[in-house]
Amino acid sequence: NPAKFSFLSFDCSLSRKQLAGIVSCANTYHLFCVSVRIEDMEALFACKKGFSIRVNNIRRVVILFDALLENSLIQSRWQNVLGKGAFLQSKDGTRSVSVSTLSSALSSIKNNMTSVAYGIRKTIDRLKE
Repeated sequence: NPAKFSFLSFDCSLSRKQLAGIVSCANTYHLFCVSVRIEDMEALFACKKGFSIRVNNIRRVVILFDALLENSLIQSRWQNVLGKGAFLQSKDGTRSVSVSTLSSALSSIKNNMTSVAYGIRKTIDRLKE
């Protein structure tokens, strides 16, 4: 089955400075269950085989990725990449976050601009500069 070897990629080339901004955003808004470092985000965005991270707040993670997409920092298939690569683990670490979980979280955030959502988006908007 050739699909087994499909190459997962966000098609992004983030600079160290952009990665540092993403790390700072992730830690400020507690996106993950642990404090992340640049190395973690490098592994995530490089789709490193076997890498995964526990998500503290799926909606916030989705806001982050949606903002990265809006700023053309990643490609539109990010949900598939995250879901198929099993890079995101549930909060309790028992399962990986599925594509359908990501897409329902995405539709739930679209009409719900909280101050956190706004903060995350502002942070990512600034990465383009």
